Amino acid sequence: MEDIKRKEIRLTAVVDINYIHKGYQMTGRIEDLSSGGFFIDTIHPLSEHSAITFQFMLPGDTSGTPISGEGEVAWTLKMQGMGIRITKMSDDDRKRLEDFVSRS
Repeated sequence: MEDIKRKEIRLTAVVDINYIHKGYQMTGRIEDLSSGGFFIDTIHPLSEHSAITFQFMLPGDTSGTPISGEGEVAWTLKMQGMGIRITKMSDDDRKRLEDFVSRS
């Protein structure tokens, strides 16, 4: 499926993620990542438009400080995962994420 809306470079990356939806804490694994969003591999995707807060460490980052922010489920694949659009993130975390994606 071709998606002409994507403007950011997408990077294949395997990253563990913690996220919260309606007070429930969950874990998953990011499979691809861009400065605007990511795909979480999970057999229990949330419904489209569901809001989450998230935290994850960038591969090779030795700062000990996770990337954190808020996102929204943009699309889902039944029993496979969900695409997350980042809706809120600090300027510092956004810069770290953009730098990581552009370097890789």
